[in-house]
Amino acid sequence: MKSIHKLEGIYKMEENKNEVLLDREEKYRLQAILKNKKEKECMIEDNGTLYLFEWQEYRIIGEKAFTLRIGNENLDAEKIDDNTYIATFQFKNYIGKTNIEILEGIKPISLKFENFEVLSEKVEKIYKDREDIVGKHRRLYKALVEYITEKSISLPFSISAPTAFEVEESEEPISELFAYHFLINNKGRIISAYEEITRRPHRKLFEREDWLDFWEVSEVGEDTLISIITHPKYLVKAEASSIAIARYLNNHVPTRVIQKVKYESFDTHENRFAKRFLNDLITWNERVINSLLTSSSLTAEQRENIISKLSFVLGELEYYATRDIFDDVGEMVIFPYTSQVLLKREGYRDLLQLWQEFRSYSPFFGEMQKAIDNKDIAKLYEYWCFFKLVEELESILGWKGLRLVIEPTGELHESDSKEEVYAEFNNGWRIYYNKKLTPKKWSYSVSLRPDFSLFARDPSEQKMSLLGVFDAKFKFDVVDINKFADEDKGMEREPTLQRWAKLEDIYKMHTYKDALNAKFAVVLYPGNKSVFFGTNKRCIGDLERCEGKFDLDRLLDKNGVKLEGIGYLSMIPEVKG
Repeated sequence: MKSIHKLEGIYKMEENKNEVLLDREEKYRLQAILKNKKEKECMIEDNGTLYLFEWQEYRIIGEKAFTLRIGNENLDAEKIDDNTYIATFQFKNYIGKTNIEILEGIKPISLKFENFEVLSEKVEKIYKDREDIVGKHRRLYKALVEYITEKSISLPFSISAPTAFEVEESEEPISELFAYHFLINNKGRIISAYEEITRRPHRKLFEREDWLDFWEVSEVGEDTLISIITHPKYLVKAEASSIAIARYLNNHVPTRVIQKVKYESFDTHENRFAKRFLNDLITWNERVINSLLTSSSLTAEQRENIISKLSFVLGELEYYATRDIFDDVGEMVIFPYTSQVLLKREGYRDLLQLWQEFRSYSPFFGEMQKAIDNKDIAKLYEYWCFFKLVEELESILGWKGLRLVIEPTGELHESDSKEEVYAEFNNGWRIYYNKKLTPKKWSYSVSLRPDFSLFARDPSEQKMSLLGVFDAKFKFDVVDINKFADEDKGMEREPTLQRWAKLEDIYKMHTYKDALNAKFAVVLYPGNKSVFFGTNKRCIGDLERCEGKFDLDRLLDKNGVKLEGIGYLSMIPEVKG
């Protein structure tokens, strides 16, 4: 491969393994910017995927003006000379799939690579074997997804109903995990609602004009007379004048006439809604089953058990879909928001409530699915830490009857605050996921949102009190206790993002503990060392060197918090097999 370097105002080509051609016409090149000759390989090609590295600087070099689009951000290339344009970029604190496009004006250029993915050399610190870094990333991703999937399916979620009908229908896609929990948790309500609807279906009296035989006419109106006059083809000669109307039609009588006929129909807006929702539920049930059949994140026994439950629900839904009342019901075009039948009538009212819950977007499951799809390691690690904390707290408290709750908050004007997610234990403790801790109620300054907040219920005052907070960080370097002051001085002398990242967590934990009046604030990270700074102004020291298991009971037990202060606790994803 070749790269371009500026030498006395002239660009010349030289061999360099840290460059790849991006397009088939060889007009665009991606080049790693090396700071020294000892740097490791900065790009890896593998079956149509180009792997890049976080914190590594790259530049794309083109022969004409272009715009570089990475994700949702656009960067215009800088003109070097008439035939050389360069765009420089870097991924900071991001690992996972990314989208890279080159635009000439608004026209996208066809690239050689189908996928781009960002790797991190940090992963080599978890797995010490000789496997290449791409393989280690795949192992880590597999470990995170397997654990998250297993826990998110096996743990008992309770998805609460919205408090008002104003909960908006989301434009976000419903995830398979959310659909699974909705169907399993609400199968009784769904079946009961459709049973009531098919037993006492809403119907409406309609009136239409039909051609009837003369002897079938029961009422004669203006339309009937007009139809006789305007359709002489239906008039026949009468043999006798016993029929009164023949005297007015020159001894003719009609064989067929138009009459308005009244009839009942199930084809109402309300039944169209019921049919549409039923078909949606069947579609999502089938999607979840198909997703589980191809999932490698569950054991055969878990998969069989879950599919058995879903197949029962699917069978019930398909039974109601074949009932006679839906045969002549058309497709829903207008949603009957103001229908009194939907708002008040039994069965329909229940179905409307279920539809609200189904269509209200759940960020917890939605963002989880997005992180899995995008291989967003940092976000997946955050979910992994939440389920791991739940598991460890369950073990410490010695109780297996916990439940995970998702409650809509009703704060629709805030896109990041539509629900509260927490695990509740038998002693009244709750561990919240991304709970917003607002001023006056929890914080004495600004709103804060730690990754996880541990609350205890005060039986005497019937209110929740904050015990401590955790923040998940996919990082490996911690501040050496004996060199903390040196790190601080180093930041003043030579500020760098890497040095700041090490100090930032310590400062942030102090902020959490102080502003929230918490007993502890702890970083969860995938390193192999746990350290804690006690409030007695001296280091308590290593809690324990954890080999793949997080020793949370050194920090707290079922009676409360044992250590007060801030620190780092090791949480390393286990790799099965």
